[in-house]
Amino acid sequence: MVPTIDAFRCDGCGICVLKCPPQVMGVVKEVAVIITDLCDECGICNDVCPVGAVRFKLPERHYQPAHPAYRAVSR
Repeated sequence: MVPTIDAFRCDGCGICVLKCPPQVMGVVKEVAVIITDLCDECGICNDVCPVGAVRFKLPERHYQPAHPAYRAVSR
């Protein structure tokens, strides 16, 4: 899962920046930012955020519908 920062909730305290193991977070204009390509996705930033500004979302993947020959087996 990829972490994202809610800019409206973030107060720029910097706790997540200090606790980030790969050190890919920073504070820009009093809002935390993260380089998601270098993130280890450990979740520590989400755990230490006192205002709940860090959220995790699944990466966007292109869904391919099932092949027409495939039939689901009912249980």
